Amino acid sequence: MDTSPSASYKGYDIYPLVYTHAATHEWYERRPDRTYSASVVICREGTDPVSALVRVFPMLARQWDSLGGARRAAVQAGTEIIDGHVPGQSIVGL
Repeated sequence: MDTSPSASYKGYDIYPLVYTHAATHEWYERRPDRTYSASVVICREGTDPVSALVRVFPMLARQWDSLGGARRAAVQAGTEIIDGHVPGQSIVGL
């Protein structure tokens, strides 16, 4: 994970985590060359991202065709979580 945040928003640092998606396929299905899944790590601004005072929010709903698209989506999801626009996801207690 990067040691510097990709974005800071309302007193929180946002770190996107992007990894290759390994979906199971049947032999006859078309397979894209590579897709990516993402999660987002949110912590208080200036806090070490590997400390106990962080939250990891997986983004399970979709995959992206590019690394940059997945990173941008993770940062956007982080800002929406901080604003309280994602049901069931909260930063309360950070």
